[in-house]
Amino acid sequence: MKRTARARWSFVLLRGADKTVRQFQFSKRSVVAAPAAAVLAVSGCIAGVQLKSQLKINHLEDQLSEQSSQLSQNTAKKEEAIAALQREINRLSNQSKELAAKANDLQALETKLQQFIEKYGALTSSADPAGALGKSSADLKVKALSASSDGDGYTASPSPEMKLMAALANGSSLDLEALNEMVDAMEQTMAHSFRLAQQRQAELDAIPSGWPTTSRTMTSGFGYRKDPFTGKAIFHAGIDIAGESGDPVFSAANGEVIESGYSSSEGNYVVVDHGNGLCSVYMHLKQIEAREGETVVRGEKIGLLGSTGRSTGPHLHFQIMQSDKAVNPLPYLKLAK
Repeated sequence: MKRTARARWSFVLLRGADKTVRQFQFSKRSVVAAPAAAVLAVSGCIAGVQLKSQLKINHLEDQLSEQSSQLSQNTAKKEEAIAALQREINRLSNQSKELAAKANDLQALETKLQQFIEKYGALTSSADPAGALGKSSADLKVKALSASSDGDGYTASPSPEMKLMAALANGSSLDLEALNEMVDAMEQTMAHSFRLAQQRQAELDAIPSGWPTTSRTMTSGFGYRKDPFTGKAIFHAGIDIAGESGDPVFSAANGEVIESGYSSSEGNYVVVDHGNGLCSVYMHLKQIEAREGETVVRGEKIGLLGSTGRSTGPHLHFQIMQSDKAVNPLPYLKLAK
């Protein structure tokens, strides 16, 4: 390579002894421009690579941002799911507490029913006064503490609902909602049964079956007898019970005093209305201790045994009226324990 006088550059290419020598001439400007062009070309390549890399980086950043956003959404969904699960756990916990409270209420109600049955159940096996009682009083006795044909009665034996609830409670897949509905239904049924029991109890308490005196010595029965004053046959509308003057006289059943006073034949007397057309009458009292309009219960003292009015000696004339008609008191009194 040699430099010419005109600032040109010559390049001689020697390819071998048997090859032709080739010579190239370049101007100074060309020699200077070639490296610059090479630098520019390399720079362009580098810039292209950088641009491609930047585009890829931007694409990756976009993907990362999208994935981050999805991750945030998934995290939010998971947190929402966890919160929903926690709410469900709280709901089930509260439901379980409510169920336990209802179970306690049912147990208390069952205890009341059992106490009622133990207290009044024996009355159903007492002597049957049918045939001597009026129709409505017989219905009261028959219905008391027994299951009626239309399903309004109650029983102490386990109901199908109770058996199903026990099966659910012992199962491995307990459904609290179903059990809760079952308890609600049982609570309503037992509450209805208890109200019915109270109604039956009120009906029984209104039957004049309690002895009105401590003495049970009867001196004169119901029906025709010889009048102690005239000696003639006369209808005796009640029974006479012997006793000492001043002995307490009790109401035979729950009711309201609708009349009390004195008459020349009955002496001091008290009339108690028990409802359902039933009334009890107490005559020849030494003293009245219950006034008209007062509410009395079975066994409550309403007067003292005496011999006032048309009487031959201390005794109580006890009378039961069914729909304003005198009936034999003995079938009622036989209901007493």
